[in-house]
Amino acid sequence: MNFTHIKFGLVLAMLAILFGGLMGLGFGCCEKTFKDTFREQAASVLEEKYNGDQGKADSVSKKSWVYMKRAHLHSQTMGVISIVLSLVAAGLVFPPLLQTGISLLSGLGAIGYGLFWLLAGFLAPGMGGTGIAKEAVGLVAQVSAVSFFVAVASLFCVLGYKVFTQKRSPARNE
Repeated sequence: MNFTHIKFGLVLAMLAILFGGLMGLGFGCCEKTFKDTFREQAASVLEEKYNGDQGKADSVSKKSWVYMKRAHLHSQTMGVISIVLSLVAAGLVFPPLLQTGISLLSGLGAIGYGLFWLLAGFLAPGMGGTGIAKEAVGLVAQVSAVSFFVAVASLFCVLGYKVFTQKRSPARNE
């Protein structure tokens, strides 16, 4: 298998997996620190952003922790899927431009989508809500999701073409 056209996409996918793995390790050693940070951020803007409503601030802080877990899981899962997409494209000898596109777009999507959840989680307590935080970094999610989707759709289209419309090569006599 020739990795020439998929090497940069594979690097992005591996970085996504590493990012998700490091987050998981961070959870193991520092979960309390994450949660305390979210509570402190919310407390610093309690009057300004939450109108003194401690319950709402606590709810946003808890949701921020959920977003950290989403960042961890999305990064790792999408990173693995990106590697599979890249290897399928290379292994089935897709045209070089398609190999590069599928690999890069899926790798970008994998790293970007996890990053979106991380940023939204860290921003939410200080901004006064998860909705406004997601909106603030929504472009990251949109570009990442579209990139990943285009890679998946491209792979399926080309794979479908190869499987259902390409002529079979003559059998070898052995």
